[in-house]
Amino acid sequence: MHFQTLLLILAKNFMVFVSSINNKSLIVIVWHIASLLLFAMTINLSSCVQQSTQESTQQPMQETEQSTDMNNTPKMVGIVDGCKSRKDYENWLSNYGVDYRIVTSPAEADSCALILFCGGPDLGIAPERDKLDSLVYEECKSKNIPIFGICRGMQIVCHFMGAELIEDLGELNKKHQKTADWKSRYHTLILSNGEQWRVNSRHHQAVKDVPFECSLTGKSPEGIWELLVAADSSMMLVQCHPERSEMRGTEVEQTSINYI
Repeated sequence: MHFQTLLLILAKNFMVFVSSINNKSLIVIVWHIASLLLFAMTINLSSCVQQSTQESTQQPMQETEQSTDMNNTPKMVGIVDGCKSRKDYENWLSNYGVDYRIVTSPAEADSCALILFCGGPDLGIAPERDKLDSLVYEECKSKNIPIFGICRGMQIVCHFMGAELIEDLGELNKKHQKTADWKSRYHTLILSNGEQWRVNSRHHQAVKDVPFECSLTGKSPEGIWELLVAADSSMMLVQCHPERSEMRGTEVEQTSINYI
């Protein structure tokens, strides 16, 4: 709009100038010069508009590429150190192409998108591991890092949140504790949404009460808490062992890896 206005002003002044010239030859020369100037100005304007359009198109494309690169950044899972069967967890994550690191201090948890608390001995048997778990848990809560807990991991996270634990399942160990030759037992997991899954079992302790609001829970037929998913998706805790090869392709294993 500004360019059209400028052309009108120039044209008006030019006509006034031409009308003041008496020499016809001079008028023709001036007319040609003005036409050439007008043509040059039009080409220059077209070039500027084209360049501006290209720049405005390239900028969103660059932003999209940067956004895509950020979305494709590998998700790093931190495995809290101290688990003797750590290789099972590493193989499980690697099988799905999940990058992981071993977390040996709270500071190392900061670079992770999720922290995995593994299975292991009862609370109090390995004080150094209990201490590391506690420090990493506090780091997760302060930095809003999601948590995934398996077996001992489920129990100790709930313990850190103030829940009471069942120290020993007693007679129920025949259905929940691993066998004498270290093989898993199996039982039904009854979910709060009505589904029923078959899960492995290798524990003799359990969570007595749930210390946070859940969107999904699961219990054994005897009423033992076996699966807890926080309503805000900040954590998922399972009493079974989805990382073990015997659980490949099962509902609990797929749900676990999808959360991770």
